[in-house]
Amino acid sequence: MLENIRISFQSIFAHKLRSTLTMLGVIIGIAAIIAIVSMIEGQSEALKSNLVGMGNNTINVVYEEQSMIGEGYYNTSSYLSAPPVKEETVAQIESLDIVNGISLYHESWNAPAFHLTQFSYPRAIGVDQAYFDLFPVTIVEGRPLTENELTGTAQVVMINEDVQTELFPDKSPLGEFIEVKGIPFRVVGIFTEMTEESMFYGGWTEPKMYFPRGVWPFIEGFDAPTQIAVQATSSEHIQEAGMIAADLLNSDLSPAEMETAMYNVMDLQAIAEEIAAFNMAFALLLGGIASISLLVGGIGVMNIMLVSVTERTREIGIKKALGAKRHIILLQFLTEAIVLTSIGGILGIAGGIGIAKIISTIINMPFMISIPAIVGSLIFSMLVGIVFGILPSLKASNLQPVDALRYE
Repeated sequence: MLENIRISFQSIFAHKLRSTLTMLGVIIGIAAIIAIVSMIEGQSEALKSNLVGMGNNTINVVYEEQSMIGEGYYNTSSYLSAPPVKEETVAQIESLDIVNGISLYHESWNAPAFHLTQFSYPRAIGVDQAYFDLFPVTIVEGRPLTENELTGTAQVVMINEDVQTELFPDKSPLGEFIEVKGIPFRVVGIFTEMTEESMFYGGWTEPKMYFPRGVWPFIEGFDAPTQIAVQATSSEHIQEAGMIAADLLNSDLSPAEMETAMYNVMDLQAIAEEIAAFNMAFALLLGGIASISLLVGGIGVMNIMLVSVTERTREIGIKKALGAKRHIILLQFLTEAIVLTSIGGILGIAGGIGIAKIISTIINMPFMISIPAIVGSLIFSMLVGIVFGILPSLKASNLQPVDALRYE
């Protein structure tokens, strides 16, 4: 066998250009499969990390209508004003061993904001200090909201760089005023943050503003929280922490209130199963398309091996005249086909890893390598060599010594 492998390498390197062109289909097919699998696994990891736990082991306890419960897995935001939450209930949730913290905050989508003739429709969030403990931000310019501002009714606001671009395209916004719902707010800081959207969608961000929670009645006319976020101590406890928090919050509701709406959390298991099913279907689809290249590569291998048999007919005749058995000749040419496709498979794996790394870097997605996909691709490339090399190998082994020696 080692001798057959040595002869195979000699034959391949004797015709470098021809061998390279023959392997090209295998290389492209394997590279495409490896890159596809790696990207899908990276995308899946990003999706699970950010949807399941919002990237930091945090889950939203959503106050929603009874008719909406169970209708969707991905409801992470409430559009209802929740009843007042008792301080005792918040303290009870915070005291749980599996809970790091809890934040009650307000959220409004597409809040109209104006500065002179410029306008924007950002996501407005009324926060307290606990919010920034759960969802930290990075200050780019200016300062964060102070503790006094967060616990009071100071008309100040932090904006992200998207709002800055839309409202203050030609100057610094620090110290300037933004009008929201007819109320002026002074800009004290510009921030940036890594959110589930920016991680999953390759750096995309949305316009966003942070206000002290105390000014929310000025903006929306009520002060009851619309969002409750609970941070678990680890990813294993996210679902449990959310469910216990929801139960405690629901215990404060009256039977009449619970008939209309109640607190609920996402079904993380359902999310994980749906993501896995989607990714499997997507991988099979794209893998099937990429396999067409492998089929073309296999046909190329068969073609070049038939040419090789024709070129080496006299060599086969001499070996048979010296006593070489049919299986020896068959194994020699079959080994050459397997070595050819295996080299293509190895180069394809390297190329696929490189492509996946480049794409994951460009779109800011986790870089994942699937060991089963690498091993499977290498085995599959060998199978391509066996399947498409068997016919030329049989042709070589069936040559009669007399006919082969007379071949010109």
